[in-house]
Amino acid sequence: MRTALAEVFDWGEIQGITRAAIGEDRWFRAYDRKGAEAPITDAGGWATVLYKPHGAVAPAGNFLLADSDYVEVLTEIDIQGPIPGAVRLRRQGRGFLFLGCRFHDQLLRTYARQIMKRSRGPHFAVMGDDVPTRNEIRFLRGQGIIPVAGGLADFVTELVA
Repeated sequence: MRTALAEVFDWGEIQGITRAAIGEDRWFRAYDRKGAEAPITDAGGWATVLYKPHGAVAPAGNFLLADSDYVEVLTEIDIQGPIPGAVRLRRQGRGFLFLGCRFHDQLLRTYARQIMKRSRGPHFAVMGDDVPTRNEIRFLRGQGIIPVAGGLADFVTELVA
């Protein structure tokens, strides 16, 4: 997605971080389109926000990896603390596009459900070429998420074009 958005002038990225390992008092970090860390307040002014709640390799290698990371986030997520204000504000009138997310695990479904909470929709998911599991299908239907046919690479290629 960073490549697909490279030509867009006004965008930034928010990534979830593990707080325990690095002693952070915040749940996420923000990065401008060049990959430099930015104040989270900048995110409110970006035309496009790329939200990666589980973290990502680029630009800084932030990840939620361990069960303890998810337990900590899910303990607070019901009150929406781990969700950035820019995401909370934008979701009021929009839905989510999940790219490359699988919902085969209860933890991932719970996390996604909380992120979508209080959002308008519609929601879409590009999950890849693998056949969704029975639990994924039930989750998609229950949350009103429309699966997009095709693989993630094909979707991104079309988006870039």
